[in-house]
Amino acid sequence: MAPSVLAKAFFRMGASQGKPRRAASRLSIGHGPERGPESCRSYAAAVAKGLEVAMPWGGKVRGRVVEPTNSAPPYQAFLGIPYAKPPTGKLRFMPPQPVEGWTGVRDAVQEPDLCLQVDYNSKKLVGSEDCLYLNVYRPPGTQPNAKKPVMVYIHYGMWTLSNSSLNEVGPEFFVAKDIVVVVIQYRLTAFGFLSLASPTVPGNMGIKDCMLGLRWVHDNITAFGGDPAQVTVSGFCVGGQIANLMQYQDECKGLFHRNISLSGAIGNSWFGFVPADVMRARSLKLARLLGCHSTNDEEVLAFLQAAPADQLFAKAWDVVDEPAADRPNPPFMPVIDAVAGRGNAVAPEHPIALMRKHRQHAVPTLFGVAREEGHVFRDFTKFWAGTYTEEKDLPERGPKADRMLPWDLDLPLGSPEREAVAKEIQQLYFGNAKTPTLYQFYEWMSDATIMGGMIESARHHATHPAKPDTYLYCFAVEAAFNRGRVRHNILPGVVVHTDDLGYFFGCGATAPGPEKPVAPDSIEAVTRRRLVGLMANFVKTGDPTPAGVADPDLGDVRWPRLPATLGAPYPYLEIGNDLTVKYELYGARMRFWQTLYDRYFTTGDTPQARKPVTFQD
Repeated sequence: MAPSVLAKAFFRMGASQGKPRRAASRLSIGHGPERGPESCRSYAAAVAKGLEVAMPWGGKVRGRVVEPTNSAPPYQAFLGIPYAKPPTGKLRFMPPQPVEGWTGVRDAVQEPDLCLQVDYNSKKLVGSEDCLYLNVYRPPGTQPNAKKPVMVYIHYGMWTLSNSSLNEVGPEFFVAKDIVVVVIQYRLTAFGFLSLASPTVPGNMGIKDCMLGLRWVHDNITAFGGDPAQVTVSGFCVGGQIANLMQYQDECKGLFHRNISLSGAIGNSWFGFVPADVMRARSLKLARLLGCHSTNDEEVLAFLQAAPADQLFAKAWDVVDEPAADRPNPPFMPVIDAVAGRGNAVAPEHPIALMRKHRQHAVPTLFGVAREEGHVFRDFTKFWAGTYTEEKDLPERGPKADRMLPWDLDLPLGSPEREAVAKEIQQLYFGNAKTPTLYQFYEWMSDATIMGGMIESARHHATHPAKPDTYLYCFAVEAAFNRGRVRHNILPGVVVHTDDLGYFFGCGATAPGPEKPVAPDSIEAVTRRRLVGLMANFVKTGDPTPAGVADPDLGDVRWPRLPATLGAPYPYLEIGNDLTVKYELYGARMRFWQTLYDRYFTTGDTPQARKPVTFQD
């Protein structure tokens, strides 16, 4: 089965998949050769006899010891632990169900299957519907009830790709800080986000997966030596958006105590939460493409639950009527899921409305961005004619930059208000030049897609009546471990989306690795120690630079909190060759975004949200 052209194009932006070895007991699609215990990370890995953990219900899991190829010490890995029943058959598109316990010892020594997606390298469909697994990592010698702090990580991938593999999320640097690390997989594309906008199929199941995974951590992490009273939920890009969204879920209250949202947060409306009727129309079209023309929810659901997984995946890319080339988003993504007759909606209102109403259970939160986030789209979206831009496109695209406005603003195309905003964009970003430079164009895209929403999220979080501790960093290092630079065709002199991930996590022999050896005093090694040290401090104490904690790599820097008012100048930590406290990151540009949403955000449920403006209009 060959994915559609759009599917192939979209997955050009993907992470390396790691191609986890499939378990014989589960149906998988399109995997490459079976792998032995030494995988793409070139680990000297061995099953440790006696490395068993007794679960609360009586069954056990057996893990393995992993010896990274970099300078980090060995750690214990428990891979592919199920946290939910396989979401197949009658459970496809349904809320995840808690996994049943087992008797005896379950091997947890090989990575789980990916959730269904297209492999970055082969462009083939890989993975399995049976993918709701998580990995747990801990320091050697950790005993049950050791009460070590826990960091739960949710991977990125635009609702469509990536995974929990060791090649993608190497946990060794955080484990070396005496932290228990948990990495969760969740359903992707239509399998995770199909919605009929009804109690039958409300949607957002991929997010519900992460919520159940967090519940599993709360109920079981003590057995692995973690402390359920010291849990930090974290994520990157859409993973950061999910992590931030957990604060707004009643089901998650008390399950975590700190939050790290990197390059993605609740204010990043570009990445999803479309009106319910839009996703219902796409879901019904998917059924029609596969041969079902009913509009009865139960009939459509039964048909789609019986459809072959590979066919459903392939046709899911053909449901968008307008030229999807104009938007770096997949057809299936989160939805505003308030449905009559059903409680526990993930997004009963648009997330920006929830954010501005302070509906969260506020916890200490750390936000992070890269200095020129959206410049990575120059590679990510080269297959989307409307967003990939070269110099030859600038005379046409520059005057139409207002087409890149987020679609939840109440700004109809051709309205006087939108024309006024277009003039502001031209003056602020392009200096009124008829033809912007590539750098100026991607600077605008950076703010429209990521940066503006991140700063809004951080500042509104800080103004919650509970005054939660809120921190913001800007990553500004240009060096060999910058992941975005390694993977993508990046303009010189910019630091882009995913660049900081290369310093948090190890990586293997396939992209983004292998890492070259570096000297201990190199900018790569120093930056890694700084970033991991700051995050580890936050995971342990809620303060990235706690008083009385000596760290030669951090020196005497004290990272200030954001003020509890939008009117005050806000500080951030610039992580460059040095650590520097600065104020008002891209001040004029961020004030533009604040006032833009103050003026033109209503409910987020607008005609523009139903049919976003394109460059073709």
